[in-house]
Amino acid sequence: MPGILIMAVVVAAVVGALAYGILNSESYRQEQMRYKLGVVGSTKDDMLTMGVELLENNDESRFMVDIVPFEDEKDARTALRDGQVSAYVLITDDFINSLNALSNDISLEYFATSGQRGITNIMMDELADIASNLVVSSEKGLLCLEKEMRNAGFPAEAINPEIDQLLLLYVGAMLARDDMVEFSELGLSEGLSTPEYYWISLGLFFLLLMTFCSISFFLGKKKATYQFISSKGMGAGKQILSEYLAYLLVNLICAEIIIAAVYASTNRLLLNTGLTNNVNIIKLSFNIIPALILYTSLAFFLFETIQGVINMFLAAFILYMGMSYISGYFYPKSFFPDVLQKIGEVLPTGVAFRYMATRRYQFILVMALYVFVFLFLSILVRRQKIK
Repeated sequence: MPGILIMAVVVAAVVGALAYGILNSESYRQEQMRYKLGVVGSTKDDMLTMGVELLENNDESRFMVDIVPFEDEKDARTALRDGQVSAYVLITDDFINSLNALSNDISLEYFATSGQRGITNIMMDELADIASNLVVSSEKGLLCLEKEMRNAGFPAEAINPEIDQLLLLYVGAMLARDDMVEFSELGLSEGLSTPEYYWISLGLFFLLLMTFCSISFFLGKKKATYQFISSKGMGAGKQILSEYLAYLLVNLICAEIIIAAVYASTNRLLLNTGLTNNVNIIKLSFNIIPALILYTSLAFFLFETIQGVINMFLAAFILYMGMSYISGYFYPKSFFPDVLQKIGEVLPTGVAFRYMATRRYQFILVMALYVFVFLFLSILVRRQKIK
């Protein structure tokens, strides 16, 4: 027990360092940011102001974009160089004049750093699309209506209500953009956020490696011992079940000790990565038991079947890494082809991940079936050794 616990602590430290590195990496922090887009120049034009406000408050882009106003382009350029904004739009007087002149010959200019150009071009194209297609077309329609009604001899008190009515129609068309799409956060896998995904996947990976750490449980055993115990009335089935129970308890005690240490020492880390103890630590303390039973039964079958320390190490390491990779422990399974995704879902590692991610208890039945198969095969191997 002491040696197994020490090895488990070392593995937990390595997996914990891996999790910390992922959740504090620059790429992960960028994924959590809303892109800040600067707007430079006059936005006093009514239709232009409406377009910007719709983008900021009503359009689906508000989930990804924050609008930052600047009075001077120099301030915007400094903010761009300092990384305070992803890009900025320059609204010139010529652009405002082109709106008032019912022309569309002046385009918006936007500036972005080379490293941000991929995603910010998409965001800026959205803003430019609203400014050019919605604002320009709407303002043309309003001014044309006013001009035609004046030429037809309508008085001002009759023209203004019609313009207001047309403006409401334009606003309704702008707001209808939200009716065309539905915004939802898919997550990385099974609807999990990035912190939840990596804490569950790396937590399960640690449990899998912990069963590998307790390989010393199977060393030094001889067939003569099995035969002697069998001659005293304890057959292969009772031997396997009693040894497996002890093996499971060793791993369970190690896991709970390590999880308790994590709970006591990493509250601040969990809060910084968007996690809460109630959601994640409890997952890794109580709900790990079915997964631990599954993993220990798999390891017990492997170490019962394979002879030789080196063979045990190589077979377990290759199998564990392969199963973990295909089941999406290191990369979300959506990155893999459909065939590999289906294979990864039916593997023991994939079933355990889906149970931890969805908390659907039908996966416990599949895990129980795996446990029964592994223990049954272990009994057959032990029976052959006794013979």
